[in-house]
Amino acid sequence: MGLRLLSLEGRRALVTGAGTGLGKQMALGLAEAGADLVLCGRRQAPLEGCAAEVRAFGVEAQVIPADVTSEADLQRLKAEAGRVDILVNNAGGGQVKPWLEVTLEDWRRVLAVNLDAPFRLCQLFAPEMIERRWGRIINISSIYGLVGGDRSRYPGIEWDNAPYFAAKHGLQGITHYLGARLAPFGVCVNSICPGMFPYTENNRPLVTPELEAALIAGTPMRRVGDDDDLKAAVVFLASEGAKFVTGQSIVVDGGWTVW
Repeated sequence: MGLRLLSLEGRRALVTGAGTGLGKQMALGLAEAGADLVLCGRRQAPLEGCAAEVRAFGVEAQVIPADVTSEADLQRLKAEAGRVDILVNNAGGGQVKPWLEVTLEDWRRVLAVNLDAPFRLCQLFAPEMIERRWGRIINISSIYGLVGGDRSRYPGIEWDNAPYFAAKHGLQGITHYLGARLAPFGVCVNSICPGMFPYTENNRPLVTPELEAALIAGTPMRRVGDDDDLKAAVVFLASEGAKFVTGQSIVVDGGWTVW
């Protein structure tokens, strides 16, 4: 019975930011569990590469290049995606910059992708989930949607990322609000809060041997996240087995936030 409750056969999942990094990792996890995929991102080539790996699991993969901060692209995504049972709001990013120097343009750009886009995608795809009385929305937040961050854990760089922290805390708020709002309709809204996954395409240029050692030392499990560490979490939250879980956060950080 347990494995049946985790099967995603017959479900269709949309993953934003799916071409590389954590988005690709989660897309592959969903595909392995049997879900068909709609892969969204700004660049066609990485999406096609992910789609090829997804199809190796015997499921369908549709590629839709789109910028989730563009309303026109969001409308096109909605029109082309078809039925979406599982929405994974993964696209995101930050900007390391002293908070006193952050301009309104900087602030709005980071919030646009991390906060505005997930909210709009919920507005676009949740109504049909409500009509079907079944749906899963999974917001990819961060441990920095839960805590303020300790700059001493980042030797060699000035870890100052105010808009990102604010956006991820806001995404947690959306998760709590919609989790309660959509619960009567069988739509579960949850978040995943990853910890240290430094070897993604965006993070790798920042990682020095000194920083890597500090990240490992700051994690009770004494390692950083790898390519398999988010797959089971996203599959669970997307599954029938999570039908009584909503408005919650699964923290996948090796214990980083325990200390």
